[in-house]
Amino acid sequence: MNSMNPKSAIETRDLSFGYENRLVLTNMSFSIGAGELVALIGPNGSGKTTLLKLILGLLPPKTGQVSLHDRPLHSYPVKERARLIAYVSQQPALTFPLTSLELVSLGRYPHASRFNFTSADAAAVETALHETDSEHLKDRRFDTLSGGERQKILIARALAQSAQVLLLDEPTLHLDLYYQLQILAALKKLCIQQRVTVITVLHDINLVSLFADKALLLSGGALRAFGPVAEVVNESNMRELLGVDMTTNVDAETGVRYFVPRVPFNTRRD
Repeated sequence: MNSMNPKSAIETRDLSFGYENRLVLTNMSFSIGAGELVALIGPNGSGKTTLLKLILGLLPPKTGQVSLHDRPLHSYPVKERARLIAYVSQQPALTFPLTSLELVSLGRYPHASRFNFTSADAAAVETALHETDSEHLKDRRFDTLSGGERQKILIARALAQSAQVLLLDEPTLHLDLYYQLQILAALKKLCIQQRVTVITVLHDINLVSLFADKALLLSGGALRAFGPVAEVVNESNMRELLGVDMTTNVDAETGVRYFVPRVPFNTRRD
């Protein structure tokens, strides 16, 4: 097999995870290709964050395996793994008195030598700040920023890492609509132009429909559906697995599907 052209960017086989006697995720098997933007969707508590942490290697699986570029994840040295996968968590506990520029520059750590921050490193940081429209924040201390500003800086740090796989847990959290669209457009651009693989937790089904190539739907700790967004994100799945009765509208100009709740709060989950 040619290692430069792996069959998949991320693959899981019979992946399960649990605490003591309680399973949180069961028998996850799926394959995600290079350059795909995959939306991870599902009700609260369905295991989305846990799955991201398993893919990252922060949690050890109870059964099964995660592969990165057709190699078992655990076979990668820690620093090499850090060059290949970047992660933006949902609720980062960062209160260090660093400037935004210093924090984004930390994304270059897996690439830089101990005493040498190169012009390529500086260019990657500058590009990341530009892509997230955060240049004006670079000299401000991170712990003085608003929630939305912090989120943009953390995404910029992940972009500066120049990883081949980006894992994001609700990257649009705290962002207004303009910046939600800007950040997701920047991620989509990375997928198309640089073949970066993006796996992101999203709760807004319309953003999923607008940006994602595929959707991975979790419910009750199990993989309920995985495939092209048009197949996974439909009225039946939204009603049965997310507990919301929706109607579909199609934009006549773009062909993009949008979803509107028929009767909000009239549906109950079992």
